[in-house]
Amino acid sequence: MGLICLSFSHKNSPIAFRERIHFDSDAVANACARFRCGDAQESSLIEMCVLSTCNRTEIYAFTSDHKEGPNQQTGEFHVNRQGRQKLELLNFVSQARGVSINELSAHANWYHGLSAAEHMARVACGLKSMVLGEPQILGQVGDAMRLGLAMNSAGPVLTKLFQVAIACGRQARTDTEIGFHSANISTLAVNSAERELGSLAGKTVVLLGAGDMADLALEQLRRRQVAQVHIVNRTIGKAKVLADKYQGTTHVFEQLREVLPLADVLITSTGAPHTLINRDTIAMVMQMRVERKLAILDIAVPRDVDVGVDELPNVWRCDIDDLQMAVCDSQQSRESAIGDVETIIENKLDDFLEWFRGVGIEQTVVSLRRKTDEIRDSEFQRLTALLPELTAEQTNVLEKFSRSLTKKLLHDATVNLRQLEGTRAAIDHGEAIRELFNLIVEDHQTAPAKTAVSHDSES
Repeated sequence: MGLICLSFSHKNSPIAFRERIHFDSDAVANACARFRCGDAQESSLIEMCVLSTCNRTEIYAFTSDHKEGPNQQTGEFHVNRQGRQKLELLNFVSQARGVSINELSAHANWYHGLSAAEHMARVACGLKSMVLGEPQILGQVGDAMRLGLAMNSAGPVLTKLFQVAIACGRQARTDTEIGFHSANISTLAVNSAERELGSLAGKTVVLLGAGDMADLALEQLRRRQVAQVHIVNRTIGKAKVLADKYQGTTHVFEQLREVLPLADVLITSTGAPHTLINRDTIAMVMQMRVERKLAILDIAVPRDVDVGVDELPNVWRCDIDDLQMAVCDSQQSRESAIGDVETIIENKLDDFLEWFRGVGIEQTVVSLRRKTDEIRDSEFQRLTALLPELTAEQTNVLEKFSRSLTKKLLHDATVNLRQLEGTRAAIDHGEAIRELFNLIVEDHQTAPAKTAVSHDSES
C-alpha cells in the first residue's frame, strides 16, 4: 500500500527522549524543505508529513512500495523495501534532530499499510492520547497537514489520509461520548496543583507562555477563584489577549525573576527548545519566601524547568509524564465509546481504500482506454447508422481507422504515465486525469487487501 508511520509517543518514550526529538513548526518546515530538496536523489519516500505534539512525534510517509530484486552482478539482494523505508525515515529524524539512529530505533514503533492509516485515524480521534478523547489533537493533526502542504512534502495520498482522519475525529466527537467531559493536559495540571496545595482560591498564579495550553489552564484557574494571575511571555501581544480575557496582568520574559516570588503556582507551556528556568533561579526565589510552598507544573515539551529544582525544599514539580498518574480516573467514563469510534474509523477507512484503489497508474490507464473505447464505439455506431449505404468492407475500414486513431491519441500519454510509476508525479498526473476525464476505476482486484498489512504495536 505504500503507507508507513514512524511513531514515538508517551507509551514507548519518556519525556527526556521525546523532548530531544520534538519538532516545533520551524523545525518541521526546515525538515520538510530538506526532504523535498532530495527529490532528485534515489529514494523510496514520495510524500511525508510530521506530527509533533507534547506527547508524540510521528512521521507519516507514502512510498514507491517497489520490491527490490537482486544485484545483477553480485546476485546479492539489496535491503528489502520495508527495511529501506525504515532506514530512510530514521535517517530523516536523525539528521533533523541530531539523535542517533540506534537511539531512535530503541524507542520506535512502526505501522505499515492499512495499520498506518488506522493509527492515524485513532490518533485524530483521541484514542491514542494520554487523555482519552482530548480535543486538542484534532487541531494539531490539521496543522500538520497544512504545514506539509505548504512545504510541498505532503501530496494527494497523505492529504487524503489526514482529511479522512480529521473527518473521523470530528464525527467521533459529535456522534459518540468519546469527548464527553474530556479532560486535557492543562486541566490535569491544575487538578494536580490543587491536590498538592489544597484549595487554589486566593492563590497567585504565574503562567510562562501564552498559547493554547495557557488559555486552557487559565479557564480552569478562574473556576477555582485564584486571586491573581500573571502572564509572562516573550511578546506582550498574545499575553495581553489572555490577560484581558481572564483579568490578569502581563509581563515580558525579562520580568520573570521579578514575578516568580509572588507565585504559589507556576505553570509553564512555552515552545522554547531549551530550559528557561534553572535550579539557581528557583533557589533564589525560595530564599525570598518563608515556608511558602511553590507548585511548578511544567507542561511544555521540551521542558521549561530544570528537573534539579526537585532537590529544593518546599518545591513540588510535575511534568507531562507525571500527569499520567491522574489520567485513569478521568477517562473511565469515556472508554465505553471506544467501540463506536472504531466503527466510524472502519467505515471511513473503507472510503479511503476505495479512493486509494484508483491511485495506481495501471488502473488509470485501463479506465482511460475503456472510456475512450466506449466513446469511439458509440460514435462509430451513430456514424454507420447515418450512412446505411456503406458496404461491409467500407464499414470495416472505418472501424479500423477509429480504433487506430484513439490508440495513437492515447499512446504518448499512457507511455509517459507508466514511466512515472512509483513517483509523486504519477500520483498527481493520475489523479488529474481521473478528474478531468471523469474516470471510474472498476478493477476491484487491485484494491489493497486488508489482510496484507503489517505493524508493530505500541508497547
